[in-house]
Amino acid sequence: MRNGVFLLFTLLIPAWAVAQQPNEWTLARAVTYAQENNLQVRRLDNTTELARLNLQQSRNNRLPTLSGGTGVNLQLGRTIDPTTNSFEAQNIFSQGYQLQGGVTLYNGGLIRNTLRQAELDLQAAETDANITGNDVALLVANSYLTILLTREQLSNARAQLELTTQQLENTDAMIRAGSAPAAERYDIVAQQAANQRTVVDLENQVRLAKLDLQLLLELDPQEDFEIVTPVRDLDEAVLLSDYDLQEVLNTARQTQPTIRAAELRRSAAEVGKDIARAGLRPTVQLYANVSTNYSNLGKDFENPDLSGVEIVQGPPVPVVINGEASTLATFSQTGVVFPNLGYIDQLNQNFGQSIGFNISVPIYTQNRNKIGVQRAEVQRLGAVIEVEQAENQLRADVERALGDLRAARETYRAAQISQEAAQNAYDITQRRYSAGAANSLDLITATNRLEQARVEFTRTKYQLIFNREVIQFYLGQGLSLN
Repeated sequence: MRNGVFLLFTLLIPAWAVAQQPNEWTLARAVTYAQENNLQVRRLDNTTELARLNLQQSRNNRLPTLSGGTGVNLQLGRTIDPTTNSFEAQNIFSQGYQLQGGVTLYNGGLIRNTLRQAELDLQAAETDANITGNDVALLVANSYLTILLTREQLSNARAQLELTTQQLENTDAMIRAGSAPAAERYDIVAQQAANQRTVVDLENQVRLAKLDLQLLLELDPQEDFEIVTPVRDLDEAVLLSDYDLQEVLNTARQTQPTIRAAELRRSAAEVGKDIARAGLRPTVQLYANVSTNYSNLGKDFENPDLSGVEIVQGPPVPVVINGEASTLATFSQTGVVFPNLGYIDQLNQNFGQSIGFNISVPIYTQNRNKIGVQRAEVQRLGAVIEVEQAENQLRADVERALGDLRAARETYRAAQISQEAAQNAYDITQRRYSAGAANSLDLITATNRLEQARVEFTRTKYQLIFNREVIQFYLGQGLSLN
């Protein structure tokens, strides 16, 4: 059952005082440690962190953009001087600087809806992490319970071995006293050997169960590891109480993370449709930029060097003044030198700015935007179906859990009666055997039936506790056995 989050988590949480050594692990400690260190949980933590970064980026999308750059250029041959925009027949070295900034004023709600979707995605990722944490807790609890069950079986097997050993000693005494034939001991010897094999097998199962839990906790198998064995009386009045289906179901709808995750994804899919619609709307942006440049041909025209200036008279120019022909003298000036303009001075003089709006209207985009809206609607419908599936699955899980609890109660009662009957049958057979009215085979048969009844009673007891904790979990009543 996917949502049996902590099904057994509460089974062994010490709500009572338990003496323990520093190296002993309670179930609560094991679950907490696994939820912090298990690889599945850590992987989901990374996914959640990525969703958190996506949310931060969506928030940052509302901020302006700013970029700058510079370029160095060497032009060979007849080219345009970037500082004068005139052609020059020589090599030109130039450098330019640019700084651009912009901010989106309107884009059809794309930024706003993307931010909202990122928030929902983060919440869904956190909910998925909770689901995985619950699943890991269930695995840990199952592994923990396996150790306890195997230990109890081992304890019963050792007690059975001790009982068989006592039976063998009593039989040997009866043989020596002549009240029983020598052949009586062989069946008991065989039973003793079988009990010894059972003890060895269960000891190995306990070691393997502990190893499984260590691996699940990502612990070094070579480290000292032991779990706490809580002792608690079975409160049958509580365990045998009944529950109302609708009450459990209504509470489970509010507490189960899978329902919450499906609803968050449905909301995110609804926002996704608004995001797709943004592609059908105009985009308005405000932009601004500044730039400047430098050229090795740049001259300081405001400060010419006139030290070498010469005035040269040119040929006369004929003109007509008041209807009479005349001539004008012409003069030309040579030797004027314009010095090179410095790097910083050129950057200052060539500094320019611009600001403006940019409006982009989608007219025809090969129907990509239209299909995007249709795709978003299909995804939304799929998310709606996922919510319905989650709710149906939850109802099925709750009904199954209640059915399992009812069956566990009946099985527990039957196992209890069976154990009492097997105990009575064994006591009678033991007395008959001591009186010589029963043989060793009868005694062994009664002993085996009693052992099987005890094993079954132990199993049904844990199963009943397990099934009740499932319902307690769905009711949101905390993690305790109260």
